[in-house]
Parts: sequence; C-alpha cells; structure tokens
Amino acid sequence: MEFKPIKGYEGIYEACSDGTIWSCEGKTTYSNWHGRIRKRVWKRRKLKLQTQKRQRGGKRDKKVKLWKDGEMKTHLVSRLVATAFIPNPENKEEVNHKNGNPLDNSAENLEWVTRSENIRHAFKNGLLQTSKKVTLVSKVDGVIMRFDSLRAASVFLGRNKGYLSNVIKNGRTLDNYEIVVGEI
Repeated sequence: MEFKPIKGYEGIYEACSDGTIWSCEGKTTYSNWHGRIRKRVWKRRKLKLQTQKRQRGGKRDKKVKLWKDGEMKTHLVSRLVATAFIPNPENKEEVNHKNGNPLDNSAENLEWVTRSENIRHAFKNGLLQTSKKVTLVSKVDGVIMRFDSLRAASVFLGRNKGYLSNVIKNGRTLDNYEIVVGEI
C-alpha cells in the first residue's frame, strides 16, 4: 500500500492506493467548548466512508467528509484517489471504475475518462440500467438489426433520439419494422 497527500489537504489527509482515506499523524483541530478553546492533536487513523446512493442508476458511491479551516466538504473517494495516484495529462473530467464496481476505489481500478468514454464503458459492460437493447425486424425483407439502445435505433431510423421510446410508450407501431425490446 502506498499513501499520497490529498490535493488541498496536504498534511491533513492522505489517500491510500487501496481506496481508503486517512488522517495524518498530528492533525490538529480546535473547538469551542463552553467558551474555552480546546486543542486536539489526532493520531493517524482511517476515516469512515459513507455510502451514498446515486441520483440515477441505483448504484452507490463512497464519499468522505474532509475538514479544513473549520469548513467541511464532502468528496467522492474515487476522485480523491484518482487525483492522488493517476496522472491526468489530458485533463479528462471523470473517473471511471474499470470493473464497473463504484465501491472499489483502489488506484488500479480507476482511470480518467471523458463523459462520452464513461457512458460508452457503461453501455459496453451493461452497467446502465436505463438502456434497453432493441431489435428492428424489417417487414419488407426480414433483415434483423440489433441496437444497444432505443436512442441508437431511433437515430438509425433518421428520427430524434426519443422517437422509438415515444412510439412504444404510446402503443404505436412502425410501418416498415417490427420493434422487439430486449434480447431475441
């Protein structure tokens, strides 16, 4: 295991290559206790991580609360570990979990990606619950075309990205294609 300081919190907190966050030995905090200022010098310890459900997709992420100058901020553990251990020369804005498990924040499981690369990875590995595989079967010649999402099939048909979703939701059909949602 390797430890590196967390950017902006040098001398206070460190990230570990195994995906944990630690306070540094000698971290000092001050508190007002019944009108008296109390000084506390901390021993090195592993911080408790919180697991918080994402707004979309039902997955969970590990977060941690870090304090500096009397202010607390919540950070994604994956981002702290990636910033400490993984070079980002192209300034990519998102952190991807290579194995698809957002609870595994070890440095070897993380990589910097663009938004589109992250979405592509999720589609390719079946991590997005919102995408539905769809098959279009031509009523003219029986040709079968498979797509990873309703959006991709809509674009193939030359329509807007939500076209097939609306067709299915409203119980309509297509003149030239039979729509099959899911695997066939």
